[in-house]
Amino acid sequence: MVMRPLFRATDSFLRARLRARGYVSDEVATKLGTIHILRARGDGLAPPLVVLHGLAAAGHFYDTVFEPMRPFVRAVLAPDLPGHGKSPLPHHVRPDELAAALGDALATRLDEPAILFGNSLGGAAAVRIAHQRPELVRGLFLVAPGGAPMSAEERDRFFAQFDLQSHADALEFVDNLFAEKHAFRHVLAWGTRHKFARPETRALLSRVDESAFLSPHHLTDLTMPIHVVWGGADRILPPEHLAFFRSYLPAHARIEVVHHYGHTPQIDHPRELHGRLRRFVERVAQEGRRLSEPTVRA
Repeated sequence: MVMRPLFRATDSFLRARLRARGYVSDEVATKLGTIHILRARGDGLAPPLVVLHGLAAAGHFYDTVFEPMRPFVRAVLAPDLPGHGKSPLPHHVRPDELAAALGDALATRLDEPAILFGNSLGGAAAVRIAHQRPELVRGLFLVAPGGAPMSAEERDRFFAQFDLQSHADALEFVDNLFAEKHAFRHVLAWGTRHKFARPETRALLSRVDESAFLSPHHLTDLTMPIHVVWGGADRILPPEHLAFFRSYLPAHARIEVVHHYGHTPQIDHPRELHGRLRRFVERVAQEGRRLSEPTVRA
């Protein structure tokens, strides 16, 4: 099939372009397997930025998020979640264990707490890392975060959308990712169907049970700055998922619903999303500087 080598060539081109811009391909051993991380120095003064991708994606696909932020932060890191990209999926690892492996990997590569950007599955992983390893996290910027609990019936209905048996199925899924139909929807549909058919993706989906979902206690005790961006036109996650985050995130968290965003605004509205992320990063950096200033006593 012509599209398969084209897909691999595009993937290789994206990685090569990032290497040419100074990104290092790094492999970190953890107790749950090897985690691959793309990382580079930044030119700014804000804390490092860690970008966590969604299901069936990989770190380098989020270059529209981390590359424009490089002038403003001290470093950028884009891990491949286990079972994605160049990070293998260990046998029998559960989805809720992905964050533990990521936390271990980040702890070895971060010199200071970082701001975590997480989209979809990456958003759920970011929340778990912040809950398990708060010393690693200066702030959370979550875009359509996944992980809200579902009943067995809701879970079956939700995961049925990832069972792409035909090009028509994949096309419908791609159309649901965006607020409006993408110009390259047929190409994206082929690539999406290919990625969801990977054995690692199918294995990960087959292991989803109640333990894979977030609980209220994962959210209520978070103390770092939090900004949630939710697409008003998101047709992947049901509205009940937004209600879960509204109910249990602490009072200081900001939840912003942007009506013309779908599930992946980093693709269809990258400049707008960059502006929101940059303002959050600057706010977190400013708050950190204020806290580090010595107190002057009268």
